[in-house]
Amino acid sequence: ELPTSFLYESGNYLEVTYINRNYEITDNMFAPGRSMLDDVSSLHFATKFDASENLSVGLARYNQAGASHNYQGAGSPLPGFSAVGPRTELSINALAVLGRYSMDDFSAIGGIKISTVADATADIFKLSGAATAASIEGGSDTGLVAGVAYEKPEIALRVELVYETEASFSLPTTGGLLGAATANTTASVPDYRTLNFQSGIAEDTLLYGSIRQADWSNHQVAVAPQTQAAPTSDFSDSTTYTIGIGRKISDQWSITASYKTEEATENTGTSLLSPTDGYEAIGAAAIYTLENGTEITVGVNYSMVGDKTVTSSGVSGLYSDNTVVTSGIKVAYNF
Repeated sequence: ELPTSFLYESGNYLEVTYINRNYEITDNMFAPGRSMLDDVSSLHFATKFDASENLSVGLARYNQAGASHNYQGAGSPLPGFSAVGPRTELSINALAVLGRYSMDDFSAIGGIKISTVADATADIFKLSGAATAASIEGGSDTGLVAGVAYEKPEIALRVELVYETEASFSLPTTGGLLGAATANTTASVPDYRTLNFQSGIAEDTLLYGSIRQADWSNHQVAVAPQTQAAPTSDFSDSTTYTIGIGRKISDQWSITASYKTEEATENTGTSLLSPTDGYEAIGAAAIYTLENGTEITVGVNYSMVGDKTVTSSGVSGLYSDNTVVTSGIKVAYNF
């Protein structure tokens, strides 16, 4: 998701983050042998510079959305399904150019966000008779970012509200049910509304959290020749809550612990590309500060995914007791 905390760092700043997500998403019918979501890794960076006493500018690149679905070879007992089940590769990266202007206890944030879909494949129509996978040409769209924050530095208090506009894509597609013809796959990412907060609650102790909303139900993927009237995906709206606490142990070491949950909204569906319904997650991280001020953060997050029943072509599969383990490392430096 869009980072903004780097905009509040002192002086000039750079951070680089590597994240890996390990999925274990199985059911009793379509993917009982292994996870139908493959592991995904991504590299993120963010940097900011002070243009004046009150104005700072920043740049952030991060993975906004994406997944690697693969039912082929996942052990389905349904005749032929393991050979021709859905397989997709989709990645949406974002580049945000942001500015922050501080005014006493308040700050205003604004900028643009360029969302880019990489070239993708969608091998999801073989059950319907397609001989090849759909080949999807990537594309970009630009949206706006706006926010406001209230700060009391003496108690490390900051309350920030950020709004991001949606991004829409119309992507030339060949193959699949189209054969040699060309049509457009349509997709979009929703507008986001995020409330971030933090406050010192005792010496060397910080409470932090966020609330993030996205109207995914209005932003489906329709791989050509499907249309938005009968999309390929079955996404639901999401509201995500995070609460955490950080503690400075010494001049070199700090630790954090957090709890995160996304409300379950729809425990049944018809899309094999949407097999989960909310989650609960616990996370922990350790931060080590070098003598030159460089911070190295290592963290892990364990998510327990909500159960969901998916019915496709009259056959139902129960996705239950599934998990996602996310690990990462961040290196940050003020200069």
